[in-house]
Amino acid sequence: MAKKGIRIRKVDPGSLGHRVGLVPGDEIVSVNGHPVPDELALRFNLAEEWVELLVRKADGAKERVQVDLSQGDSLGIEVEDFKTRTCNNDCLFCFINQLPPGVRPSLRVKDDDYRLSFLHGNYITLTNLSEPELERIIAHALSPLYVSVHATDPALRTRILRRKKADDLERKLRRLTGGGIRIHAQIVLMPGINDGDHLRRTVFDLYDLYPGVDSVAIVPLGLSDHGIARKILTPVTPAFSRETAGQVSPWQSRFRKEIERTFAYLADEFYILGGLPIPPASYYDGFAQVEDGVGMVRSFLDELDEAIASAEGGRPDLRGTLVTGRLFAPFLDKAAARIREKLSMRLQVVAADNRFMGRGVTVAGLLAGQDITAALNGCDVGDFAVIPNEATSQIDGTLLDNLTVRAISRNLGVRVYPSGRSVHDFFRLIMNL
Repeated sequence: MAKKGIRIRKVDPGSLGHRVGLVPGDEIVSVNGHPVPDELALRFNLAEEWVELLVRKADGAKERVQVDLSQGDSLGIEVEDFKTRTCNNDCLFCFINQLPPGVRPSLRVKDDDYRLSFLHGNYITLTNLSEPELERIIAHALSPLYVSVHATDPALRTRILRRKKADDLERKLRRLTGGGIRIHAQIVLMPGINDGDHLRRTVFDLYDLYPGVDSVAIVPLGLSDHGIARKILTPVTPAFSRETAGQVSPWQSRFRKEIERTFAYLADEFYILGGLPIPPASYYDGFAQVEDGVGMVRSFLDELDEAIASAEGGRPDLRGTLVTGRLFAPFLDKAAARIREKLSMRLQVVAADNRFMGRGVTVAGLLAGQDITAALNGCDVGDFAVIPNEATSQIDGTLLDNLTVRAISRNLGVRVYPSGRSVHDFFRLIMNL
């Protein structure tokens, strides 16, 4: 069988790739004799001043193409997406198994691909990694990786992942960290499953691997109204949140004394649900796992202070509505009050109930289009509505239920905008409406 390479999808006119004769449909089989099964391998092997490409043309003929990269030019090509490696586990709490009918189809893909972990921060379990892949990760320096650990006790992790046998997590972590790969670990905390002494063991087992394991995010179990998880698992409560924070706090103090880092970070939801103060920015040591809900509120509050301090002018002509989930609504309400005072802009906040996933789901990022529409129907929205950016797909702007921002706008008869990735994006939005 002919060795497969990576197919070129687009060549920029006038680019280096165009000048050396590359065209869409060509397949790059190897670079300097090294196979290129995906874009990451291609990038790695192009990091030379001179390269020889083995190219398979559309008619099957092979050509060797010499390319001078010494001037820092890129090839100027786009290549096909790699086939995503899917998960071979069936986790107790699996988010995908909790999705309702009618969800955006792309969300049903159970990815567990180390390449997506490196490129986009997706969490992987390491259970499907072969020895050659471990070697490739180290050789190509695909760091950092984001790893779902949940428990380091082999029997408990096997139970959580619902595997037939243990997956040798410790060996893989030691192999990766020993090879210079930095790991950001995640623990989805489930009352009565991996809490208490199990949590202690997991955190300190990972601490033994510091600085290879650079951070640990402890995030609460989320339960929708769908699937079997809600029938077999216990929800996270305010009391459990306070108990967890009380357990973890002394460990964090120890870590800060020993390595000057918090190391094990609790997700915002524990603090909010438990009625506890949000820690200062120094607690988060650079917000390595902010996309996992660890420090998102603190980042928002600090960015808000900066944005308000630098904002100029007033917009008394504008009146609008900010939509969010129940969990974040109190913080956004206070922010809107400060914006009203600074910019004279009439903003109101609407907390949307999550009917699509279930009312127990209160985070803004899991609001569906129909949830937002229901929350705003019959409401005096004003001139515009701003919805959570994290609730929309970064690829095509659709929400969980496949509704687009444009469709929501059309249904409500008012302009609707995603908030942007940061507070500064949000301010730019409202100041340019």
